[in-house]
Amino acid sequence: MLNVVLSTVQPWLKHQVGYVRQFIKSPRTFGSLAPSSPWLCNRMAELADWTQATTVAELGAGDGVLTRRLLDRMASDAQLDAWEIQPELAGQLRTLAERDHRLQVFSRSAERLERHYDIIFSCLPLLSIPVIPRLRILNRVRERLNPGGVFIQFQYSTLSEKLLSRYFEWTRVYEVRNIPPAWIYVCTPHRKNTVQYDGHIACPAGPRPGGT
Repeated sequence: MLNVVLSTVQPWLKHQVGYVRQFIKSPRTFGSLAPSSPWLCNRMAELADWTQATTVAELGAGDGVLTRRLLDRMASDAQLDAWEIQPELAGQLRTLAERDHRLQVFSRSAERLERHYDIIFSCLPLLSIPVIPRLRILNRVRERLNPGGVFIQFQYSTLSEKLLSRYFEWTRVYEVRNIPPAWIYVCTPHRKNTVQYDGHIACPAGPRPGGT
């Protein structure tokens, strides 16, 4: 019995230690001391409409805890692009990609999103990212969503809501079965009140000082 318990606990502990190590190494880009729970991952996946989704992106894919659930949901001819800037984690994702041809790994910033997507998932710690890259990423997400596309982002607090509102209309759900509990935002781009972006700052379009 003890051997069974150890065989279960040891891999989990190794996984947890790996997360702590990555967080200590780069807290701004890693953002969490613990991996997302199965409940959080499943809830995020359930919030998307998979019936017509052929191109999907995941930003801040980590070691693939959400990635695997997205692959389970996707059609056999769909494509998932996983973006992860941490080399060690990107390597783990590439190992997963060797077993599933639908997965492609990009080890660079999501500021450089190139394709258009039906769904974009994000595990990025938005408020931990410096301001300019943060704005560029959200603007790029807005630009790269196909018509009718959706952006699904989780955060541990509601402090990013003003930021998200610059680019998107959103609804939110709360998932308590995670450490810590998390808010999941389901976002669609503003259409009438578009975002103007000059490479340095982003804000909703509107009257300028001295204008009408």
